[in-house]
Amino acid sequence: MTRVISVVSGKGGVGKTTLTANLGVELANHGHDVLLIDGNFSGANMSQHFGLGFQGTSLNDVLNGEAYITQAVSKHPEGVSILPASVMEFSASQENLKHSIVEFLGTKDFVLVDAAAGTDDEVQAAIETSDEVLLVAHPELPSLTNCLGAKKLAEQLEKDVLGVALNMVRDEKNEVKEQDVEELLEEEIIGKVPDHRDVREGIALRKPVVSHKPKSDVSWRIKELAHELKDEKVPQRPLKYRIKSKARNISLI
Repeated sequence: MTRVISVVSGKGGVGKTTLTANLGVELANHGHDVLLIDGNFSGANMSQHFGLGFQGTSLNDVLNGEAYITQAVSKHPEGVSILPASVMEFSASQENLKHSIVEFLGTKDFVLVDAAAGTDDEVQAAIETSDEVLLVAHPELPSLTNCLGAKKLAEQLEKDVLGVALNMVRDEKNEVKEQDVEELLEEEIIGKVPDHRDVREGIALRKPVVSHKPKSDVSWRIKELAHELKDEKVPQRPLKYRIKSKARNISLI
């Protein structure tokens, strides 16, 4: 059965699209058939993370009844299928999102919908399309309070919230403590991904960090999140890589 998961944050700037792209590639590395959908019609950039540039047919065309979904989906060498939104058009018939993809889902194991930031109609359309919701937040109060709003919207739409992934974590003293995050959101932290130069390098190269630097700490943390989503035991990272990544993070973060 296909699992459709919308990835929401409630606030922009938390690295949600980057995390979604990398999580999709990691799930594909586990042997799963994965579709990534850019659900951010007013600020699409999922395709940019994979170096796809300007696509001829987009999700906008599908939602507006101008193309079939099979015309807009492309298979990327990283192993994932991608349904990009247009970077040139900022509108689409959002209410058609679920209807447009439902017949396409049968062959997929995971569909990750990268929702827009906030709690407006775009976000609601993404959540309505999904069965489950993954919250993404930066460990600072403005991000967490906005994430709380996104969680409330998911609950109103009767979707299962899988938990929260803390992204771009620096482990600084001014960041909100993990216990306080869980108390505020009333959700378990199921992933903690550091802010790291390797991620920014991958974005510049249009290559997901899990492929660019698969042995880095940030890639391992995304691997852990993928296992958590599948409710599988997270494998123990080899000791030599744990020691190496700890020393490297101290010098680079």
